[in-house]
Formats: sequence, C-alpha cells, structure tokens
Amino acid sequence: MSQIVDQLTSEDFGKTFDAALFSEWKKSVAAHEKASVINIVLFLAGMAALVFIGALVGLGLFFILAFAGLGISLPKWKKRRDCQLALGVSNSDIRQAVTKCRARTK
Repeated sequence: MSQIVDQLTSEDFGKTFDAALFSEWKKSVAAHEKASVINIVLFLAGMAALVFIGALVGLGLFFILAFAGLGISLPKWKKRRDCQLALGVSNSDIRQAVTKCRARTK
C-alpha cells in the first residue's frame, strides 16, 4: 500500500493539507508498514520456536518475540495515527482517496 500512498495528493482527499504534515504522514505510513512486517516475522519466529523447541522455553520465547514486535510496531502506529488525526482524515477517507488515486493513475 505504501506505493499508492506515495502517489496520493491532497486533491484525492478533496482537502488542502499542510505539505510538511502530509509528507510526515506518508513517511509514517511507510514506517508503520515496515514495522508491521517485522512484527509478523517475529510472531512467526515465535510460533516456530513454540513448535520446534516446545514446552516452557518455546512458550517464553514466543511471548518475548511477540512483545518485542509490539514494542517495535506500536510507536510507528501511534505516529501514523497522530498525523492522521492532525490532518483530520479517517480510514474511510483514506480508502476513498486511494480509490480516486488508482482511478487517476490508470
């Protein structure tokens, strides 16, 4: 999704935004997506540890990796959410803007 977010303009939202804040929001979306991928990888590594190591060691490693993933992704999510609130756009506004952007680029 970050490729389409990079192509979004304020016209897709039908609003005018502060350029610096809009750029910061785009960067925060990209950072959040990267952190989400890392979170998924850590979760799968924890699941693999649970399956292959088993018992309490695997369970402990699973929870350690799960909390590490949350520690990585939550600050990125908060930054994205704060920028989104400052812009005054909701998730449905973003979906509509993405639809308009895809129609514009085709």
